Amino acid sequence: MTYFLGLTGGIASGKSTVAALFKEQGIPVIDADQVAHQVLATNKSVQAQLQAAFGEAVVKNGQVDRPMLGQQVFGNLEALTQLNAITGPAILTAIKQQMQAADAPLVVLDVPLLYEQHYEQYCDGVAVVYVERKTQLQRLMARNQLTIEQANARIDSQSDLATKKARADFVIDNQGTPAMLRQRVLALLQQLCHNK
Repeated sequence: MTYFLGLTGGIASGKSTVAALFKEQGIPVIDADQVAHQVLATNKSVQAQLQAAFGEAVVKNGQVDRPMLGQQVFGNLEALTQLNAITGPAILTAIKQQMQAADAPLVVLDVPLLYEQHYEQYCDGVAVVYVERKTQLQRLMARNQLTIEQANARIDSQSDLATKKARADFVIDNQGTPAMLRQRVLALLQQLCHNK
């Protein structure tokens, strides 16, 4: 019986680093962003629906123009809701197929908007990578060369990290050094493998 651990966090919280640490330990990771990119690249039905909703130009030469699509939905809740309604079911189907094919005692489901899109119902437990907002802001500004206003807008477009932390089964504190983060991930792994 496979234990599915949902992994989420906020933008610039270190979730991708944590996912990489799990992979490094030989734990399979199903990456929802990769699955989403694959769905956009290969699912002709999704592409046709996107063209109907956002204009013919969002698909060029059989490929979704993701930057153009992003410009239309970023900061526009109605358009974003419409995008998620089109892509969500196909992404969920693809993720479920990967989950069914999984052959390991522990599999990590890396989903940025795990709670927002209700993926917790498919997980046996959820781990949230947590940092204080001030740290998140500094990291995001440095990583993406954003102004404080732009960084705050990106953070505000997601659910509050403190709320996610309160809902989580496990919290991975990423306030310290990379070595400290590694120790916390290894400790969680040990705990999960011990409880199985």
